[in-house]
Parts: sequence; C-alpha cells; structure tokens
Amino acid sequence: MTRPTVLLCDDSRALRMLAARQLADCGFEVVGEAGNGLEAVSQYQALKPDLVLMDLVMPECDGKQALGRILQHDPQARVVILSSLGAQSDIEDCLKLGARSYLQKPIDPEAMDRILHEAVA
Repeated sequence: MTRPTVLLCDDSRALRMLAARQLADCGFEVVGEAGNGLEAVSQYQALKPDLVLMDLVMPECDGKQALGRILQHDPQARVVILSSLGAQSDIEDCLKLGARSYLQKPIDPEAMDRILHEAVA
C-alpha cells in the first residue's frame, strides 16, 4: 500500500523538520513544504497531496486564507490545521471553511497519528 502524501505548511523550518519526522513515523510521505500561505497554495496545485497540514500564522498569506484558496481550487482537499493559537473561534472558523480537523502545537504524536489517518480515511 502506498503511503498517503502530505504537504507541510509552516513558517518555522524547525517545526517542519520535526513534523516531517513525526509524519514519517505515522506512515505518511511528505511530498512538499511551504513557508507561507502563497507557497502552500501553489505547492498544493503542483503536488496534489492526499493531505495538507497547515499552520495558521504565516507571512504573506495566513493559513486561513490559504485554506480558503486551496478549497476553492479543490473542494475535496483534505486540510488539517496545525497551530499554537488555541483560540476556539479560529478553530471553528477553519472547520466552517472546510478544514477536516485541528492539531495543537506542540504536536502530540499519538493525536497526530489518529487525526491524520481519520482525515485521509
């Protein structure tokens, strides 16, 4: 069975490196990375990954805007929000926009494994 592909979007290179390791441990393949929302949208269109892991706070275009643009381009896109902003309103906004789920930073590997596999199921 092929591993589900992931586009990892976060402005922190250190977090992307850590998350990429955790994703590999969970059985996912990171096919691309983006440091801002504009990169996230163009990478999504180029790579068509099974899943997008999207930070909310990024330069140029934030995660919420990028989520909207990706879903506009592909209503079937599976996007999981990843953020240290635990504000319930932000989470609810993203879920209303069409995000599949939400992961809190720092990332709990067990929660990541469960939530991401549910998102691609």
